[in-house]
Amino acid sequence: MKTPRLLVRCAVAVVLVGCSPEETVEAPCGAGVICAKGPDTGVRTDAATADRAAPNDLGPARDAEPMRDAVAIREVTRIVVDPPAATLTVRDGVAATQVFTVVGTFNDGTSRPLANGTWSMPATLAATVDPNSGVVTAGGRAGGVVTLTVRVPGPGGMEIAATAAVTVRVERSVLVDRLVPDVIDNFARPAVVDRARQAAVRYPLDRAVIPTNLPAPDVQWEGGVAGDLYRVRIEKPHVAVNAYLQHSGAGFGYHWAVDPEAWRTLLESDPADPLSIVIDRWDNAARERIDGESISLRVARAVLSGTIYYWDLSNGRLMRLDALTGGRSLAIANPPPKPPGPGGGSRCIACHTISRDGRYLSAEMWGGDEPSATFDLTSARLSDDPAPTVYGPRDEVRYLFSTFSPDSTYLVVNRGNAMRLLDRATGTFIADSGLPTDHAAHPDWSPDGMSVAFVTNTNMGWAVDFTRGDLAVLPRTTATTFGAPRVVHRGTTDAAPPADALVTDAHPTFSPDSQWIAFQHGTNSRGGNEGTHYPGRLEIASAEATPDRASTVLVNANGSGEPDSYWPNFSPFNEGGYFWVAFYSRRDYGNAQVGTRGTRRRQIWVAAVANHPTEGADPSQVPYWLPGQDTALENMSAYWAPIACRMNTERCSVSSECCSGLCDRGADTVFVCTPPPPAMCRREGTTCSTSTDCCNGLMCFNRVCGRDPG
Repeated sequence: MKTPRLLVRCAVAVVLVGCSPEETVEAPCGAGVICAKGPDTGVRTDAATADRAAPNDLGPARDAEPMRDAVAIREVTRIVVDPPAATLTVRDGVAATQVFTVVGTFNDGTSRPLANGTWSMPATLAATVDPNSGVVTAGGRAGGVVTLTVRVPGPGGMEIAATAAVTVRVERSVLVDRLVPDVIDNFARPAVVDRARQAAVRYPLDRAVIPTNLPAPDVQWEGGVAGDLYRVRIEKPHVAVNAYLQHSGAGFGYHWAVDPEAWRTLLESDPADPLSIVIDRWDNAARERIDGESISLRVARAVLSGTIYYWDLSNGRLMRLDALTGGRSLAIANPPPKPPGPGGGSRCIACHTISRDGRYLSAEMWGGDEPSATFDLTSARLSDDPAPTVYGPRDEVRYLFSTFSPDSTYLVVNRGNAMRLLDRATGTFIADSGLPTDHAAHPDWSPDGMSVAFVTNTNMGWAVDFTRGDLAVLPRTTATTFGAPRVVHRGTTDAAPPADALVTDAHPTFSPDSQWIAFQHGTNSRGGNEGTHYPGRLEIASAEATPDRASTVLVNANGSGEPDSYWPNFSPFNEGGYFWVAFYSRRDYGNAQVGTRGTRRRQIWVAAVANHPTEGADPSQVPYWLPGQDTALENMSAYWAPIACRMNTERCSVSSECCSGLCDRGADTVFVCTPPPPAMCRREGTTCSTSTDCCNGLMCFNRVCGRDPG
């Protein structure tokens, strides 16, 4: 009985620390025992233990391995994912799956699959993984390359990890107006190269840059006749959307408003890569496929929200457009009417401006050189008839152009050729401000409040029409006074310029960082008048420039052909590496069927401008048409402002005034805007003060709940 007892003790010692030669007891090899001979001695272990894997196949195995004097712990030293890479293709919403396994290599050089591991992927819409089984599923919401990671416990409590590359490709086909799937086969045939028969893309513009929250574009083209087929191909490296349409005859619009779900998939995929758009045509008469030319469209990681206030010149109305949804409405439905007399009853709101916080609107009323007024856009009574005003309209307060101080306390106003300082709360003029009293026009207060840009050395009788002007800056010396003007750009240095020369600076606008000034440079302060077209283009100059330093022409924003870009206004947003400037132009938007091609109607465009310009290098990008406009009307003078709502802790009277959507009693019993309770969280597209106001998964961008573009 002593021998077995000694053997048990020795076996334990072998596993833990090994046996000394003096303690080793040789036993005959037999059932249940594996013997392995070293140079000098034999080491044995229990056969059942050698064949049994460690729990979960992870960590040190309880297998004894043949060594000279000891038994080694059998441990996983390396793992790999099988397969190391895989591609999942999701076609028309049919999910694709792939099973991954983890293979471990042990310290004895052997390898075999492990039963368990913990699987993970970064947060992405492209694919998901079951953390226990390693099954990856792609549902078609996005494409791209995703890293799959598996982790297992290793020696000493350390984790061992391995990765695999999962490529998800999404392919989606859209049959417009219930076309039969057979039409797809026509575009699988060999293509014919024939530029004369190509479908020419008219919108979007090639190389345009757009923000990530822009509504899906209306792709427009020209070329083809009734019976022809078209394939609109929009692609990124891992997504392909193909829409198929048939020319239906008279009334066919040559356009496809991109399906919103397809557009979302494109935006969520390969965010750093541009989209390509191609219109392929099936010439039904010739039974031939003609491939189109590709254009590119880049999406910046920028969320542009807020409200754009612009002038509907055709009807003399001020319009309000939601930058997030493209929804359009009258800014003030019932402006005060003009008293009886010439033009009596007019409700026109003419030259206007918006405070930088989006709360106040100031404008000239009824027509040229008429009384002016300011409106509180957060007023609960704004829909009254007439809408209430902060002050005016009254005869003693008249101005054409105006600009708010950043805190909305004051306005610099412009009447005739003079500028004056006005108290916003009372509508009274402040004396001895030091503002120019002659040859001045178009003021714009810098976002930092330290200066006002304007046009100096104007000619002619008032600030609306002039044919000479230089860009200048006024320093602010105290809250209500200004210093001597400094010219930063001259409209011309030629004493007798040619009749068609661009000699007039007009409509300056400060960039959000107050470092740059974009302006209109043309033959006239207007873009046109009574059927006359005055050439004009956009330029930019440093706010610290001197007249001897040249400005930079915004070539990409202006486009090719005759200069035709006017009245720039920077948005308040510095997003995605860009400032964003709105302006109007008579250039063609889209085709003649659903766009403005051939009409020369004024429409509002938006261009991205690099937020760190270099003098002499064009910082602008190709623009996009501002969605939501009426293409049958003349639109101009766009001012972009944050949502006109009050932030948390600001005083309020009704909940509609608050970005959070809730006005409640504060600690001192005064009603203030407060965060909504969880049950009332703010949905996507609604206003907010902070991200805590928004429902789960949303963030507050520029006072609007939205999804992180990154």
